[in-house]
Amino acid sequence: MISTMSDNANSLSLALDARLAIKALNVYRRAGVSEGILTKAISDAITSLNALKSGTFLFDNIASPSAYESYTQIQTLREVQSEISDEHLAEKLAASIEDADPTTRDQKVDFAINFFAALENRALKKYNQSFGFGI
Repeated sequence: MISTMSDNANSLSLALDARLAIKALNVYRRAGVSEGILTKAISDAITSLNALKSGTFLFDNIASPSAYESYTQIQTLREVQSEISDEHLAEKLAASIEDADPTTRDQKVDFAINFFAALENRALKKYNQSFGFGI
């Protein structure tokens, strides 16, 4: 029961972090200004995706709080990565907030929004299923 409550909190936390990233990406798309929330969200995702790709122990280098700290959160990230099935996912996320002309910026931001939306949806699905709601 306790682990289920903890997993629920972790899933909901990941979904909320993904939603914040989406909101920050929308601000970036409109204004061209990257907020600290967005930079941290992209950085956390890239670090964890690279760790998944390399096969290193994911908890080794967590010095500061990250959106991907629990097994449930990392497993959700792994599922989304598998669903997207793009070898260059981390690189594309990094490129989404690099300075670029507005036409390519919109495409890159759309890619990042789709990633974080998939992450949010997967996390909410896990959260809801644990209560028997199912989606």
